Amino acid sequence: MTISEQSIRLAVRNVAAHGDTDVFPFPLETHWFHDEEDVVTGLLRNLDDNFDARLVSFPMTSARSLAGVGYNGFRAVTQIEPLWNAYLLALVIEIASDIERARIPVAREVVFSYRYKPDPAAATLFDRDIGWARFHRKALELSAQSAMVISTDISDFYTRIYHHRLENALAQATSNRQAVTRIMEILKALSHGTSYGLPVGGHASRMLADLLLNRTDRLLVASQIRFCRFVDDYYVFADSRASAQVAMVRLSEILFSNEGLTLSRSKTRLLSSAELARSSPVAEPTDADSEEEHVTREFVRLRLNYDPYSPTAEEDYEALQSELQRFDVLGMLVRELRKSRINEPLARKLVRAIRFLQPTVRDGAVLSILQNIEILYPIFPTVSILLRQLLETLSDDPRAKVFESIRHLVRSHSHVTLVPANMVYAIRLLAYDTSEETDALLVELYGRTDQSMQAKRDIILAMTRRRVDYWLSQMLQQYALATPWERRALIVASYVLGDEGRHWRQHIRTQLDEVDRAFLLWVASKNNGRQWELPL
Repeated sequence: MTISEQSIRLAVRNVAAHGDTDVFPFPLETHWFHDEEDVVTGLLRNLDDNFDARLVSFPMTSARSLAGVGYNGFRAVTQIEPLWNAYLLALVIEIASDIERARIPVAREVVFSYRYKPDPAAATLFDRDIGWARFHRKALELSAQSAMVISTDISDFYTRIYHHRLENALAQATSNRQAVTRIMEILKALSHGTSYGLPVGGHASRMLADLLLNRTDRLLVASQIRFCRFVDDYYVFADSRASAQVAMVRLSEILFSNEGLTLSRSKTRLLSSAELARSSPVAEPTDADSEEEHVTREFVRLRLNYDPYSPTAEEDYEALQSELQRFDVLGMLVRELRKSRINEPLARKLVRAIRFLQPTVRDGAVLSILQNIEILYPIFPTVSILLRQLLETLSDDPRAKVFESIRHLVRSHSHVTLVPANMVYAIRLLAYDTSEETDALLVELYGRTDQSMQAKRDIILAMTRRRVDYWLSQMLQQYALATPWERRALIVASYVLGDEGRHWRQHIRTQLDEVDRAFLLWVASKNNGRQWELPL
């Protein structure tokens, strides 16, 4: 046994509650994990007990595609088969306390990213009081004691992490050699045989990536360089321009010689402490700010966290709405949309805030977003999540315009939905459109040669939710030629087809892996005597 029951259950609960990645829509299996924790835990226990055999009999499939970064950049992102993703997370959780002990202590206030502090009740893994905001507040504090500040980050961090260097860092952090060996085998399989790269978006990769930089952190401290870090973002503080340049050279040398990593030239800036204070996203408003800047700073500092399952959910929601009434969210959003390039953090927060506005204001905000959706291209996933959250509450006109806008983006081959990760979000939205035009569009999309296994899976699930039986019947006949993710989606789709679907399931049942058989039983329970409204 490599992994404890406690680590497996925490991994399952974390994925069920918070998803497997922050770059793609959550897979349907997260609902399965939530409903049948014991069943999924048993499958993971079997995988753990028979790891080598399961590597062969239960392939570690993954979907790797591009997500947008800003207006012109892209990054490779990966979604892992859900059970394997949960197993990788469980392995890392098993040694997470060792990883945390190996890192520079929290009390030193140097490293602020993903500090392991599990909360089983909330199914969370990290200290919620230590993160991006505290990192920036510490930077302001240190800059006030310095003349110059370097702001920089590592170029293509996750995709350039070398496996053998990560393995060395793990071996130094923990005595659990079997867990380390299995983590590295999984990473090798996910990188298609290459010796570098972590899948972007999941908690396991976050903990591993932060451990890799631990040696650099400690060498910087030993060199008496004042700095703070959040993931791959650094602030370095110095008393003069010359000493700042020396510190930047030292940081670059340590990163390259120890980890084979380099700093991003385009994102490296030398600032005075006053410049950092003016540009910091968490700085207090000052008398020098214009009224608009003052309001923007106040809004950015507002916390929009809301837990609908909290015992005080109703009171929390009302308090958040009351706080938002101090701001003209729609007016601030309109001002952003007038720019040639949005302020991404501000625009993302404004879009998220729309969910908590009054219904009449929400409708107007949604229409403004749809009219300017190409300007909001860098935050299209955030926009898509908001639109999905509001679909049931929107008035008829803005709801119809949501689907019309998404159909237009896809049909016109817009640069917005040509980005593979964005296309998956668009498909999820179209699952709720009732027009026949969308049936034809999804059929066309499925036939495109550039569609990923992930997108094709979601098209099948979208057509299942829409109950497009004639197309799904045809797809069942192509089961043997489908990818593993499409096959699992076809299991769900078969329940739309009545007796035809039942006969088909009887026919393919013997071909199913243990995992897919368990998944089939869960889907059967959801369709027991009713029409299951597939949650996408």
